[in-house]
Amino acid sequence: MITIALLVLPVLTVLLFGLDQVEDRWILHPPTARHTRPHRHRRLRVGRH
Repeated sequence: MITIALLVLPVLTVLLFGLDQVEDRWILHPPTARHTRPHRHRRLRVGRH
């Protein structure tokens, strides 16, 4: 029984760490839609040709 518990413990640790990362990345800070992202506009050269 102790052997099984020691084998399962690392698996549970990795699983909980992964779920925590998913929660932080997708639930608390969901990705923004493409149309709401700020656009980088190119600067237009004015005056010099």
